[in-house]
Amino acid sequence: MKVKVFSAYDLARFCHVDPKTAWKWIQDEKISFFKTAGGQKRIWCHDLIVFLKSLNIPVPAELETSSIFRILIVDDEPASRRTIRLVIRKVLPKAEIHEAVDGFQAGSKVMALKPSLLILDQFLPGMNGTEVCRFIRAEKELKGIKILAVSGQEIEETRNQLLEAGADDFIGKPFDVKDFASRLKELVS
Repeated sequence: MKVKVFSAYDLARFCHVDPKTAWKWIQDEKISFFKTAGGQKRIWCHDLIVFLKSLNIPVPAELETSSIFRILIVDDEPASRRTIRLVIRKVLPKAEIHEAVDGFQAGSKVMALKPSLLILDQFLPGMNGTEVCRFIRAEKELKGIKILAVSGQEIEETRNQLLEAGADDFIGKPFDVKDFASRLKELVS
C-alpha cells in the first residue's frame, strides 16, 4: 500500500465504525489531522496508527508496512551528521534518514517530511535549536515528533533551554555511542 494519507472514511473502515463517528472524532480533534489546499481534512498514516493503538484496535498489516519511520538530523557539522547517521543505521536499519544544516532548512523539512524523530543541534546558522523546538511544539500537526537535542557547548544551560522549549531528551557532545543508541531506542519505543 503506497497511500500514507487517509480520509474520515478510511478512519471509519479501520475502526469499524460509521463514517459519521469518524468525522466526529476528527471534528472533536480526537485524532491529529491536517487540511489539504482544498480544505479537506486528512490523517497521516503515523497518526492513524497511534490512534488505533490508543483504542486497542489491532493495526492492520497494510498500515504497518506503509508507515515509514523518518528521522531528520539537524546539525551544521558534517562529522556529527555522519556519526549520528551511522548510529541510526545500526539501531534502526529500516529508518529513512534526512538531513538539514540550519534551522530554516530544518523547519522546512519538518513540515514536508513530518519525521517521527528529530535529532537537533542547538547551535545552528539561522534559527537555533531552541527556536526550532518552539516552532515544532507550537504546530498542532507536529506535536507527535520526538526531539532528541544535542550540543557540545554550555551543556547544562543548553540542556535546560532545549528541554524547556519542548525537547524530549538531551545529550551532550561528544556523546558516548552506546548512550546515544540507548536514547534513540527509548525515544522510538
